[in-house]
Amino acid sequence: MANSLATTSNGKVVAQRALELLVENYSWIASGVSDFSDATARKGDAIVTHTVSIQSASDYSSTAGYVAGDATQTDVVVTLSNFKHVSYALNDDERTSSSINLVERFAAQAAHALGKSMIDTVLALVTNSNYTTTATIAAGAVTFGSIVDIAAQLNTAKAPMGGRFAVLSPTNYANLSKDSVVVANGQRSTDLVGGASLGEVHGVSIYNYPSLPSAVSKGFMAQQEAIIVAARLPEIPNVEFSGTVANVTEAKSGLSLQVRESYSLVTGSVQRTYCLIYGAAKGSAGSLVRIV
Repeated sequence: MANSLATTSNGKVVAQRALELLVENYSWIASGVSDFSDATARKGDAIVTHTVSIQSASDYSSTAGYVAGDATQTDVVVTLSNFKHVSYALNDDERTSSSINLVERFAAQAAHALGKSMIDTVLALVTNSNYTTTATIAAGAVTFGSIVDIAAQLNTAKAPMGGRFAVLSPTNYANLSKDSVVVANGQRSTDLVGGASLGEVHGVSIYNYPSLPSAVSKGFMAQQEAIIVAARLPEIPNVEFSGTVANVTEAKSGLSLQVRESYSLVTGSVQRTYCLIYGAAKGSAGSLVRIV
């Protein structure tokens, strides 16, 4: 084994930092309707969550009062089809022979691996058949005007104004970042020169992802009802075992990780595993526009 490690370690600390980095680096994973919990489940379990259709406002009636309108809540079944983990083992020599910051190094590794896995699962849903509405824009040509126009398509589809986000290819994200309407706007609070985040543009949270699949290689814009994501934690084994199992939760998103840690006196090595179970499902098809 050729790990390079710090002199001290704490599995829970690493897991907590990994969650923070995951949510920071892949923050749009929680932009859809998310059902995150530290409750336990098994791979293949079904989680039932909901999308709610928009109601129309009604006139008050002096005779009937406040007449209740029909509200439609649609069940969406999310199958927890992905059981993923990041595991590493280190022996006593490795643990005591380096001053490298273990928390940051292994937290970043776990965050990248688990975050990318979740994102790729979600993106696999964004296909021609699931979401048929498109906006035709040349590669690397997304501008402020493009964002306004695509948002108008969502308006036409009666998608709610809140909870909108866009995930763009690197070239489209770069072009939008250079748009003078965005960069030279003194009203914006986001530091586009010193920072790398665009923040909100025309009420849409803008994100960049370099590994978009072919069906949506230029990016997309959506309202949160378009994609449903659920995550749970594995069950703790109901047997005697040597080691510890603990759960950690990222407060803002509610996303949780389970950390399992054990030490072998025979081999003189510690193993840590960070794991979760998750799934994703299509929500409202009219609430997502693919850029083609």
